[in-house]
Amino acid sequence: MHRKEIHKLANKFSKNTPGSTLYLRSYNRARNQVERKLTENQRQRYKAMAKEWSEKKLPPRMQQRYARGIDSKRLELADFSALV
Repeated sequence: MHRKEIHKLANKFSKNTPGSTLYLRSYNRARNQVERKLTENQRQRYKAMAKEWSEKKLPPRMQQRYARGIDSKRLELADFSALV
């Protein structure tokens, strides 16, 4: 939900193009900065979303995105609750 904000910060921190090594190194720093600004309600909402995604299969739209490039076995083992 805060992807655009994280992307902008990662660009700012890395001064490089998305996907580059410098950008990817900066992404976690940007994510942490955005995470620190979340309200308690936003945190709870993200936790609920992560739990739901861990317990259920990915929505069809997301399955389509991963079907071509990632081994389907890895999707079954994914635990999205660690993202919160």
